[in-house]
Order: sequence, then C-alpha cells, then structure tokens
Amino acid sequence: MRITLLGATGPTGLQVFEQAVQAGHEIVALVRDPARLPQPRGGRVDVVTGDATNTEDLSKALTGSDVAISTLGAGKNFKSDIATQATRAFIPAAHAAGLQRVIWLSALGVGDTAGQTPTLVKFAIRVMMGKLFDDKAVADDMLRSSDLDWTLVYPMILTDGPRTRLYRTIDLPSSGKVGSRISRADVADFMLRAALGNEWSHHNVAVAR
Repeated sequence: MRITLLGATGPTGLQVFEQAVQAGHEIVALVRDPARLPQPRGGRVDVVTGDATNTEDLSKALTGSDVAISTLGAGKNFKSDIATQATRAFIPAAHAAGLQRVIWLSALGVGDTAGQTPTLVKFAIRVMMGKLFDDKAVADDMLRSSDLDWTLVYPMILTDGPRTRLYRTIDLPSSGKVGSRISRADVADFMLRAALGNEWSHHNVAVAR
C-alpha cells in the first residue's frame, strides 16, 4: 500500500512512519524538514518537502497514494489553528489527487467527544487548550462534511509506551467514559490497521487501554 503521511516528524507520526516502513508499505512523507526523518530510509520512502497547509504541496504528496494518514499536531502551541488550516487545504488537494481514504488524528475531548472525558480532564482542556480543541472541532466537522472516506481517531493522553496491541476501540459517541492513557505506538498501530480496510470507514473512534 502507498501511504501519504502528514506529521511524520512528530512523536506519533514517527511511530506511524516506522511501523509502516517495517510492514513494507510505500511511504510518501510530506515534511518541512526532511532531516528530521529517521535514517536510513530505504527505497520505499519518498520525501516531499512542503507545507501541510498548502493545497499544492498536499496535492503533490497525495497523488498516486492509496490512503492518507494525518498525525498533524500543534506541539505546545495551544492557540494554533493548524487543524483547520490543514483540513481546509487537504480536502481540495485530495480531490485533485483522486484520493478518497483518509485516517485523521484528533483528540478525545474535542467537540462532542468531551462527554467521554472525566470531569477534571474536561475542565483542564477548557482552561489550557480551549482554543486548540475548538479549532480541532471545526476541522473534524469539515472532514465529516466532505465526500471523502474518513476515519477520525480520538485518543486522550498519549504516552511514549510500547506497542502492545492490547487496546480498545470505541465507536463514538458511546455511553460512559473512555480510558485515559494510550501509547503513541498503539495509536499508530490502529491507524495503520484502519488504513488497510473499511471497517472504520466514516467512524469516529476512541482508542484506549
């Protein structure tokens, strides 16, 4: 499978990148700084230098791929609007490239998924990351309203733990709360699984231990 990966140099994106390479997939990584990608990369990795909020750069990276996986994040910038910027550019770029399937990383607590978070976590999100999560909510709605074949992935607290494959997938919305911690490696594992089939097509999925 040929996968275009956005956010490949971030902590979760690196997990997707490494697991996809190990599994023998072809990877197209759209990055601003290729030097931040792991070395050696081998012949099944193409690197496109560009901006994930630029439609032309995205279209170039998406052309010829079977699926896109986005792990784009704002880092420590809690006022970032990268989610809406990237989604607004991605949708027309996907149309131009003839790509339909996309697996997109969001966060538990965004939009209607706030009801699945513990009260203290919900309060902390609103105080510390309210603007960032509001931006993500708009971006998620844009993707859901598009004609793309999307899966939105909602982890809560990401850790640097190992890939265990011992995680739960919860169709959202669901009754009750969702577990709080999940390793980036397990989130990457699920995103690649979702990319390989249609089981989670047009689903909002929480991933938790």
